[in-house]
Amino acid sequence: MKKLLGKLLGLILAIVIAACGFIVLCGINSDVAKGASEVSKGLGDYIRSQAAAEATGEASTASSSTDNSDGNMMADAIGDLADAASYVSSFTVSEVQEKEFAEYEGDWSSSGIDKNVVKEAVEPLVNQDLSEDPTDDTTYYNITDDMSGFVQTQKNVINLETSDDVQKAISDISMGSTGSDYTFSSNYYPYYNMLTDKCKQLYKQIYANTLSERTTFLPVTKATSDEWNNALMSVIFDHPELFWLNTRMYTEYDYKGSVVKVQLYFYKDELGDIKAARDTFDLMIDSFLAQANEQKFKTDYDKEVYVHDQLAERLTYKENPLDQSAYSAIVGNETVCAGYSKAFQLLMQKMDVPTYLSVGWGGGLISGDMHAWDIIKLGDDYYNLDVTWDDQDPVNYNYFNQSDTDFHRHIRMFNSQYLPACNGKKYAKSPTSNQ
Repeated sequence: MKKLLGKLLGLILAIVIAACGFIVLCGINSDVAKGASEVSKGLGDYIRSQAAAEATGEASTASSSTDNSDGNMMADAIGDLADAASYVSSFTVSEVQEKEFAEYEGDWSSSGIDKNVVKEAVEPLVNQDLSEDPTDDTTYYNITDDMSGFVQTQKNVINLETSDDVQKAISDISMGSTGSDYTFSSNYYPYYNMLTDKCKQLYKQIYANTLSERTTFLPVTKATSDEWNNALMSVIFDHPELFWLNTRMYTEYDYKGSVVKVQLYFYKDELGDIKAARDTFDLMIDSFLAQANEQKFKTDYDKEVYVHDQLAERLTYKENPLDQSAYSAIVGNETVCAGYSKAFQLLMQKMDVPTYLSVGWGGGLISGDMHAWDIIKLGDDYYNLDVTWDDQDPVNYNYFNQSDTDFHRHIRMFNSQYLPACNGKKYAKSPTSNQ
C-alpha cells in the first residue's frame, strides 16, 4: 500500500511540475491552450481514479489488464501534452520555477552591477522537457543531470558589533595592491565591464592581491556585502588563470552594513608550492598553444573546433579537490564542468577569440544542478557551447554553437544573465569531422 502511494505521489508531483510549465505555454500560444483542457481533464481523471483505488484497496489487487489500461491512459495524456508543447520552442521562467531557481541563487542580488546593464538584460529562456520524468534513467538524463557540478562561491560573514571589534579586526592589515593601473577590455572581460565604478575598484584590488598571493586586506572603498560579492564573482568568472584562488568560500568582516575586511583562500594544501604550480600550468598552456599553432588555422571557428575536441578527448569527468579550477583540466586532466569551461575559456582567449564563462542551471528542474558552460564570439555574433556535455564516446556536438533558444536545459543565473545574447547563425553548425 505504502509503495503504491509513494508511486502515486511521485506521479502527481511530476504532473504538477509539467502543468506549471504548461501554464506558461498556454499564455504564449493559443494552439497550446486549445488542447490544454482535454489533456488536463484526462490527467485529472487518472489521478482521481488512482486515489479512489488507493483508498478502497482496489489498486493493490487490480488486474494486469487494468494496470495496462491506466498506463496507456497516462502515456496518451503525456504524449498529448508533449505534442501541444511542441508548438512553442521556449518559454520564460514561471513564478513557480523562479522559486526553484531561487533556492540556488540564495540571497544573490544585482547590487554592484551597472543599472543600465541590468535594465537592458534579456530575460533568460528556459528550455525544458515538460514531461520530464525524474525517475528516467536514460543516457540523455544521465548526461545533463549527472554532469553538472559547478560550485557557487559562499561567504562566511563575521559581524563586528563595536568599533573596538573593528579596530582589533583590521589591526596591522592594509589594502595590499589596489590594482588601480590595470585595464580590462570589454571584448575579453565582460564581467568587469558590467560593474559600477565602485565595484570596478574592488575588482581590480581582488585581482591584484590574488596575483601577489595576498589573502587578507581592507577594501579599497566602502562597499556592502552584495557589492563585494559581485566584484569577487566577476573576477572569478573573468580570470580562469587565477587557478590557485579557492572559489568555494571567502570570509568578510561586516560592520553596520559595510565590509571592513576580507579574506580569500588559496589552494595551498592541494597545490603545495603555488609558484611551482603556476610555472607548471603556464608550461602546459604554452605546450598546448604550440601544438595548436602547428595546425595553421584559417578561421576562429577552426580554432574553436580544435580546442573543443582536444579537451573532450583528453579530459575525464571526475570530482576532485581542484575541480572548480582550470588547473584540474589543464594539468590534471580530471575535472567537472567548471574545469572544462574555464580551460576552454582560457585557451580560446589565448588564441585571441573572445570567450566567456557562463554559469547557471543545467539539467532538469528537479534533478539538475548548478552548471558552467561557455559563450564564444565568432565574427559579430555569439554562440553557446558546452564541452562537458559533448564529452561522450565518441565526442559529439549536441551542445555546440547553439542559440539561447535552442540551448536545451541551460539557464543563465547570477552575473551571467547579463552576458551578450547568443543568436548567431553563421557558425551554428557541427563540424563534419574532428580537426
